Amino acid sequence: MIAIAWASLILWPVVVIILFRRLSLPLALSISVVGGYLLLPVNFGLDLPVLPVLNKHSITALVAAAMTFAMAKGAGTLPGILPRDRVTQVLLAILIFGTFGTILTNSDGLSYGPMYLPGLRPYDAFSILMSTIIVVLPLFLARKLLATPEAQRSLLVVLAVAAGIYTIPTLWEVRMSPQLHNQLYGFATFQFGQSVRGGGFRPVVFTGHGLSLAIFLTFAILASAALSRIDGAQQRGRWIAAVVWLMLVLVLAKSLGALMIAILFLPVVFFLRARTQALIAACIAGIVLTFPLLRSADLIPIDRVVSIANSIDPLRAASLEFRLDNEEELLEKARERMVFGWGSWSRNRVFDANGRDISVTDGSWIIELGTGGLLRYIAVFGLLSWPIIALFFRGREAVDPVSAALALILCGKLIDLIPNSDLILGVNWIIAGALLGRIEMNARAGQGASVAPTQTPTGPKRPATRYSRTPPTPGRVAQVNPYARKPQTPN
Repeated sequence: MIAIAWASLILWPVVVIILFRRLSLPLALSISVVGGYLLLPVNFGLDLPVLPVLNKHSITALVAAAMTFAMAKGAGTLPGILPRDRVTQVLLAILIFGTFGTILTNSDGLSYGPMYLPGLRPYDAFSILMSTIIVVLPLFLARKLLATPEAQRSLLVVLAVAAGIYTIPTLWEVRMSPQLHNQLYGFATFQFGQSVRGGGFRPVVFTGHGLSLAIFLTFAILASAALSRIDGAQQRGRWIAAVVWLMLVLVLAKSLGALMIAILFLPVVFFLRARTQALIAACIAGIVLTFPLLRSADLIPIDRVVSIANSIDPLRAASLEFRLDNEEELLEKARERMVFGWGSWSRNRVFDANGRDISVTDGSWIIELGTGGLLRYIAVFGLLSWPIIALFFRGREAVDPVSAALALILCGKLIDLIPNSDLILGVNWIIAGALLGRIEMNARAGQGASVAPTQTPTGPKRPATRYSRTPPTPGRVAQVNPYARKPQTPN
């Protein structure tokens, strides 16, 4: 069965190449990243010396980058591959500087009873840095290809449609138990006991964990809700039906955190203006970005959160309290090397006097803070949070129901990264890159710079809606007032 896993990784680049040759570049990128995440084997790949592991995430990112370089040739919405935004450039510089700082400040070995952890070497800096670049690479690609409203709408459609199709294996695992990954690829990726919930099963399929699948369903629910407002009356009923169906599946997926995020954000998407949605998203992103400082200063109402969880489900509350206790121990150790962290090879974890690892690292925030210190946390979470914040403060003309929906979806993932880990998920980074590209495209249009058109698929045009844009004049980007009381009249 392992042969099937190897075959899928080997053949996936061919699939990505076909997508880029047959579809528009934005649609090809969206399907490649989402499809690779949903279909390819988890925790499986080729681990080469120095180089990053070639797995579902890195293979998709590298092949998509190669196809973008080969096929864009000026057809992308924005020039170049690196962001032109100054704050993003500073965050990338901090990420590089912080990586080398972590290596230089962790050359010492650590002893915990019989356990010895060696110090880090300059060799490790390049390995960590290259792995990080692979993780962030989808942001660069999305910034170039997914900057326009039309391209970003295609991303919303891909999320909604992919999740709709994925409900078939999801419901199968709800009934039969999460065995598809083991049956197809020949190995399991999690402890089976983690999937037993409420007298039933928490589905996993090929995402690696039930929590990962649940938050992806939340992405799709918010995307479908946004499309119900964007696509007009003729399509509204279909997208609302998708929201209802995906919500039912999410309930059956038995993930309280993802369900609460969906319940919290759905009214925001359905009833609030795009500008208000962007404001809410910016506030949440700011809180997540400063979370380690707020947590260290005891400004996060941890006891209140546990109390609320206990009133809903005592078993889930006990699990949450266990995570928080572990985070407190890890945070105490992280404070000892707050700037650059402890580095990799489990140096950030807590060991007892007998050398036994007694820590459980669930949340991405404590993992990044412990391994790379405050600098890495600011850089990594800043690259995810800054596009949301900048959309509200810098991109007034860029805020519409499409970009606002993407900001809220990314905010939902930022909230999920506090108790859970799935930072390398490519969907996180293409949404952040899409928002970053929209802000940059809006700034270039305001300066009178030309923006090259994005390739679009042929076929019948969508009916004009209240959010339709008039065709842009050459060298300019058409601007629409999102607060206009009257619908825009299409040409």
